[in-house]
Amino acid sequence: MNNCPHCNSYLVLSYKGSNDILLAGDFPSEDDMKRGMPFSGDSGEVLRDELSWEGRDMRACNMAYLWMHYQNKNPDCFELGLKMLTLEMAGRKVLLMGKELCNFFVGGSVTDYAGLEVKSPLFPNSVQFVMIAPNPGICLHTTLGEFRLAIRKFARRCNE
Repeated sequence: MNNCPHCNSYLVLSYKGSNDILLAGDFPSEDDMKRGMPFSGDSGEVLRDELSWEGRDMRACNMAYLWMHYQNKNPDCFELGLKMLTLEMAGRKVLLMGKELCNFFVGGSVTDYAGLEVKSPLFPNSVQFVMIAPNPGICLHTTLGEFRLAIRKFARRCNE
């Protein structure tokens, strides 16, 4: 069991896949916390299904979170997550999912950037490209449209 050195919360650490794609979310769900695996709950099923429509196997992708445990107000926890996520981004094609990630890295709304390639001085120089998508959990409460469009654009960009 891995605990945060700052608040002692259980950490859902990153998953190492076999390709150069990184799927990054804001913070783990309750299912992720129970299983200790990123995107393992209902929202992960949505993400897996949408990626498979585009011929991508989610298990081959690298996965991580900005907050490695439930979001809290501890800036040390945020800094730890940011450091680890930035290391995970290096040399990869990155899909950032969720409003926290979008706001932090590009300073705007996920709705404004969904499906778009973005730039930020906070990205490692070696990152291949970064795109934005809504958090897959949002699809559990609304239509799939915006999320599906962003995932498809990302998968197609990965194939270029």
